Amino acid sequence: MSAIKQRVAAISIVASASMAAVKFAVGIAIGSIALVSEALHSSVDLIATVITWIVVRISDKPADAEHHYGHGKLESLSALAVIALLYILAGGIVVEAYSRLREGVSPPTLTALPFVVLVVDIAVNFWRARALHRTAMDTKSQALEADALHFASDVFGSVAVIIGLGLSALGYVWGDSGAAIAVAILIALLGVKLGRRTIETLLDQAPEGASEKAENAIIAIPGVVGV
Repeated sequence: MSAIKQRVAAISIVASASMAAVKFAVGIAIGSIALVSEALHSSVDLIATVITWIVVRISDKPADAEHHYGHGKLESLSALAVIALLYILAGGIVVEAYSRLREGVSPPTLTALPFVVLVVDIAVNFWRARALHRTAMDTKSQALEADALHFASDVFGSVAVIIGLGLSALGYVWGDSGAAIAVAILIALLGVKLGRRTIETLLDQAPEGASEKAENAIIAIPGVVGV
């Protein structure tokens, strides 16, 4: 299981780095804050994936004299670090997008290239999210599950950027900045969802329905009466 987690995380690193670089280069070339924001979002995903790759190599180590319950909580701590990066990024995107809206910056120069890049990005991220989610469920890895959520959010982020660029092409000058703000909101919502689940894990909160299942199991044992 450890080898599977490491292999999936390593593949995600290569894919994240490639797509982030392409989106950033195209975003700078056409002057799109929305596309640059999505590239930065992917860059945070790259950092998260590198952290995940390192963490899964450590978290599967067995318990030792200093860690009686193993190293599994390291995955949750790494998820918290990624959440902090997500909120820093979301705040920066909102500030820059608002500044552009206030100053009336010229809309991006549009060609077919950014739309092609975004469609490819959606396909790649959809594949990665499915692969990571499947592996996370099989290996019970919270770090890989967090990675899967990031890449799933990238799909929606890329769709928002396509809409924003489309609005800019139709003459709505606020379309690009509006799409950037939509990406920031999406990042923030992702952080809330991931943060809640991570904190529950760190606090050793029992899964929903666990108590009822335990009581039913006790009652089902012959000669034992549930309380």
